[in-house]
Amino acid sequence: MRQITLLLVALGLSSTTLAQDYSAAKPGELLQVPLQALHPTQSAVGYDQIYYKLGRFAQERNKLFDEYCEANGQGESANVPGDADLHKPESFTCQDKVGARGSEMKTVVIGPEGRLFLTDGHHTFTVLLEHPKGGENLNMWVRVTDNFSDSTDMASFWQRMAQARKVWLKDGNGQVIDPQQIPSQLGLQHLANDPYRALVYFTREVGYDKPRSGEVAPEFLEFYWGNWLRSVLPLDGYDLSDRGDYRDAVEAAAKKMVALAPEDEVGNSGFKARELGGYSSMDRKELNKVAGRKLNYATSYKKALAGKS
Repeated sequence: MRQITLLLVALGLSSTTLAQDYSAAKPGELLQVPLQALHPTQSAVGYDQIYYKLGRFAQERNKLFDEYCEANGQGESANVPGDADLHKPESFTCQDKVGARGSEMKTVVIGPEGRLFLTDGHHTFTVLLEHPKGGENLNMWVRVTDNFSDSTDMASFWQRMAQARKVWLKDGNGQVIDPQQIPSQLGLQHLANDPYRALVYFTREVGYDKPRSGEVAPEFLEFYWGNWLRSVLPLDGYDLSDRGDYRDAVEAAAKKMVALAPEDEVGNSGFKARELGGYSSMDRKELNKVAGRKLNYATSYKKALAGKS
């Protein structure tokens, strides 16, 4: 082991770079892992959702710790001293212990060689990875839903993932891709941008919400909505760097959503509008809240980024 460590040092790597084998993990088990150990199961994210979170956390420090605690199934943050550090969980407290709210945790499937494939949490974990106080070495807890480590090869693994609807095989433009085109790491430098995925995020509680009360929200729910919206709502006429225009786009998207009857299929998703949490009418109060807070942070952050380039 000492020889391996010396070799890693010589190559400028740390021992944490060595991938850990999680083949023995069982469904329902909780694992604490660094963000760099998680492999995406989609090739794109909605950048504007991530910009909103990064912009907000820059202004509201405690919200960063809320994000951390919630992702670990611990509710919101409870006590965050001035010297609190995400890399030192003992330096702050959350409402509950790890995993107390398991349904709120991010999920993984165990793949060949015991590697971890993230099926929910790409946006949250990308935010934590991109935040100056986070990074790829930040340890987070995840919940195992399936163990497919016995797949004979990667082709059979991805086939099982597709059959279980645990992989999103479209790029940021909605074009079909092969599993090999999915990046191996999280982060904005690896994941492409899908503007419709961000648009759906901002319509949450305006035109739809994730099913509750016994219903199980499918993986990639927002992508099913986004893929359909791409076919019925062109975004060319909206300036998504302008908060007013973005609000108009969110309103237009929500109107399309609520126009569907509960039993109508959402595009070719295989899911009905009610199964994806579709509303029967638009919540204008929530729309105004989204425009006043979320879109304000998102567009302000984008403008600041553009000013730096």
